[in-house]
Amino acid sequence: MVLIVYILFYLIIGCKVSSANKLRKRDLASCLVNVQGKKVYPSDPEYNSDIIDANSRIMFTPSVIIHTNIVADVQFSVSCASTLNMSISVRSGGHSYEKYSTAGAIVVDITNLNQIDIDSAAKTAVIGAGNRLGPIYYALSQAGFLIPAGTCPGVGIAGHALGGGYGQIGRKYGLALDSIISMDLVDATGRLITVTADEYSDLFFALRGAGANNYGIVTSFTFQIYPTLPKVTSISLKYDLNKIQTLFDATKQLGPTLPDDISFSIVIEKSSVEFQGVYLGSQSSATQVMSQFISLSQPTSNQFTEESFFDSVVRWGFQQTSDTINPYHSPSKFKAKSFYVKSSGLSAEGVQSLVNFMKGLPTACPTYAIFDLYAGGAAARVEENATAFVHRNVFHSIELFTTLNGDNTMNTQCYNQLNSFGEIFQSNYTDYSCYQNYIDRDLTDWQHRYYGNNLPALIAVKKIYDPNNVFGYDQGIPLV
Repeated sequence: MVLIVYILFYLIIGCKVSSANKLRKRDLASCLVNVQGKKVYPSDPEYNSDIIDANSRIMFTPSVIIHTNIVADVQFSVSCASTLNMSISVRSGGHSYEKYSTAGAIVVDITNLNQIDIDSAAKTAVIGAGNRLGPIYYALSQAGFLIPAGTCPGVGIAGHALGGGYGQIGRKYGLALDSIISMDLVDATGRLITVTADEYSDLFFALRGAGANNYGIVTSFTFQIYPTLPKVTSISLKYDLNKIQTLFDATKQLGPTLPDDISFSIVIEKSSVEFQGVYLGSQSSATQVMSQFISLSQPTSNQFTEESFFDSVVRWGFQQTSDTINPYHSPSKFKAKSFYVKSSGLSAEGVQSLVNFMKGLPTACPTYAIFDLYAGGAAARVEENATAFVHRNVFHSIELFTTLNGDNTMNTQCYNQLNSFGEIFQSNYTDYSCYQNYIDRDLTDWQHRYYGNNLPALIAVKKIYDPNNVFGYDQGIPLV
């Protein structure tokens, strides 16, 4: 008899849960009836392919993916999320390292909000938040302009700029967010507002560095744009791995004093080291500027290539021209860690620790480290509390990126090795802070590592503009 009662109880509860789920689905579909864009539900044949983004290590199963055609679609979607008490996330390029852009029950895909309107006289461009970096670089270059941003052509401008956005001209023009003049944003009530330094100034501060799915959905940016030079020079210097310290010694000595016209990264792989840079000027000028650096660092080879700025974008994006203009996803399983180094850069012991770790990883888990030089450049000259992006007074930023190509056991081993190394490396050799665009769900005390002393101000802004945490997620700005 007791058994029968238990069975009946669970049948009734199961029916209620099933009925509740059906009711929510019906309510969701009804709520979204005014959305013009395509809505993809789990029962639709394209759903499984639509939830695949850059990182296939993680998989979320949202209740609906909304491919917005107009800004009103975003407004309706946010209103429904608020009304139905459903989580919501926004997807631009789909490159969230922890796939948070599809973590919401409602996913708002803004890829179609991809207008680019250039005002050459004012040196500004209105750029839809659904654009990716490659098409932006191309459109601006056709008009004779550029913006500072990253090297990966498939990355969406929205998450990139809202979290920072460093790239191969960062020492000249700073981060992508440093060139934002205004943003159109759909707030937690579904209202469309324009955010500038004068209107909603507190939100303007917060969005530039902590804006990714924390306060609303940005639908377009107005950027300051900069004239391109007739030619730039791409620079590649290669080094033997066992001579890596000569490169870092030269960088410590000369890096901060190099002119802003040169920005560069040091890329370390298991058996190679390369200096990858762009000089905003002619090859002859670049050769002269770099002569002392080359003398001190002793590369095994050097290559100076004079080309258009857009050709340098293609080169350092490691894509064909057509794939830069029309980027696509190449999904893979990966995990990344990030670090910042202050003072005079990473110590010799720290460099060797990193090299030894990379050498010790299984071949199924290829890993690279990228060092971006901030020191002496425009990004480092902005005050830490001028925007939500607190990582200003730094020498290098470091990205440590591991691709997980093995079976589940091997991938788990590499994943754990990376996390363990990251903790030890950071405690011994780097600053406490980390880069929010390389978001890491395994990071302890991430709130302070990402936002530092700006965190209290960001929480205060959250309470004003999203008091019900409509735009909440696991590593979003908290309310307390």
